[in-house]
Amino acid sequence: MLNLHDQIIDIVGKRNFLLNEKEKTPYTTGWRTESGECEFVVLPNSLLNMWYVLKLCVENNKCILMQAANTSLTGGSTPNGKYNKGLVIINTTKLKTIIPIKDGQQVLAFPGSTLYDLEKIIKPYKRAPHSEIGSSCIGASIIGGVCNNSGGALIKRGPAYTELSLFASVNSNGKLELKNKLGVNLGKKPEDILKNLDNHHFNDENIKNSNFKASSKDYSSIIKDINANSPARYNADKKRLYDASGCSGKVAVFAVRLDTFEKENKERTLYYSTNNPNDLTILRKKILTEVDELPIYAEYMHNDAYEVSKKYGKDAFYLVYYLGTSTMPFFYKTKSKLENFFKHSKFFSHRTLDLLLNAFVFILPNHMPKLFDKLNKKFKHHLILKCDQNIYDDVLKISNSFFYKEGENNILICNAKQSKKLTLNRFVFAGASARCANLLKQANPELLPLDVALKRNDDNWFNDISIDSKEDVLKTLTVAHFFCLVFHREYVLKKGKDNNKVKNKLLFWLDKIGAKYPAEHNVGHMYEADDNLRKFYKKLDPNNIFNPGIGKTSKR
Repeated sequence: MLNLHDQIIDIVGKRNFLLNEKEKTPYTTGWRTESGECEFVVLPNSLLNMWYVLKLCVENNKCILMQAANTSLTGGSTPNGKYNKGLVIINTTKLKTIIPIKDGQQVLAFPGSTLYDLEKIIKPYKRAPHSEIGSSCIGASIIGGVCNNSGGALIKRGPAYTELSLFASVNSNGKLELKNKLGVNLGKKPEDILKNLDNHHFNDENIKNSNFKASSKDYSSIIKDINANSPARYNADKKRLYDASGCSGKVAVFAVRLDTFEKENKERTLYYSTNNPNDLTILRKKILTEVDELPIYAEYMHNDAYEVSKKYGKDAFYLVYYLGTSTMPFFYKTKSKLENFFKHSKFFSHRTLDLLLNAFVFILPNHMPKLFDKLNKKFKHHLILKCDQNIYDDVLKISNSFFYKEGENNILICNAKQSKKLTLNRFVFAGASARCANLLKQANPELLPLDVALKRNDDNWFNDISIDSKEDVLKTLTVAHFFCLVFHREYVLKKGKDNNKVKNKLLFWLDKIGAKYPAEHNVGHMYEADDNLRKFYKKLDPNNIFNPGIGKTSKR
């Protein structure tokens, strides 16, 4: 009888079964996390083959980590440390199919499909996905976003969410079960369901009109409730935990059914600058309560974050601006491989690649308009607000009525080129802040990033650090999805400070002010899952087969 390895090779082929440590490294190492233990990596090339591999792994008592694009910033899609029994990674990046249904108003997305591909596929229908520039640029998967409650930067569309999915779980008796909740009639047996989906063997009559949600339809009313004493969205919110949605890899997702969105009409961009954060607070409240329709996008950026993005994210900016977002997945994969080479070299340090990239782009011309540089020197707080033409006049009227004060505040109506550059400088922030920490000699090379949802009625959002942590922090770099008060705060610590000790201080302070974390990233191995999540995980995966240890839960 064939052993497990040979049985899997028979299903997926030798090329799609990785046992060598060097071959496994891109799958076992995260963006900001070290490599963990993994017995082997499998890359199934059909949904049916994925089912067969899952069955073999369950029958052979393996732990399973489902993985797509591996873009997690918290390590949720990679192994962490050691496991008491063999852990297997099933990577779904070869399963990229996206099937538009209902004239493009919805899609069926396979587990390896990406946001970037989704944008292209639904463009002829004049539709858009829940998330565009941002996650899409780094090759993030659609289902990864659903599993982690990601997204929400595009305000009207809300975070990724669906109640319509096809997934496999292991029940309390240790049996693998396939659950078809797509609202599509594909047959009864698992093999028939997956064959029919693989081969697109279904028609419009097989697709049921469903009362189950395929997007965050309630988000508009949630975000407009500005007096609520709770955050608008966060990872452990009970309202967002449903089967595949928020599952953090505790089930194996084969497909999801998602809404797409009508493209906005004649987008307009306003750029607000001030030294008084209360003016931005009033602006947010007035627009959310006095304008019926929501803006498209409202991104806050502190002036320190602007400078760091401009200085340390210049290479990524140039790539996207001149070559398009399609270059980013290749850029980040190549960068990851080079970083791994330098890390294990005797002659180079962990700073080498970042030093080389920064030195190379330093000679290139300044990519940001001088006007923005001047505004950034004069003002601390900035907001990029994009809206439809149909609410532009209302937004401008509110803005002019109180925000603009000559010599104190500034409102700039941006042209298309200015808008694109502002958005890109905001987008490259995540990579730029990590490089900043790595290159500053007086800093810890490891960044301390926190992803935080503040209460909707929190008027003190600009307090970005607890008093007892100030002595430990060299720089606090802050950006935010401002209208839902979701903040990404990247702490550059002073050299020699303990990241975990400082993080614990900050989290203790966030608990005191009623904040929730993480807001839109997976808990990964960085945050502790709260009671809601633990109960949800246990319900989905009673035997702890899938992604054991997630959210600092037990690996046993």
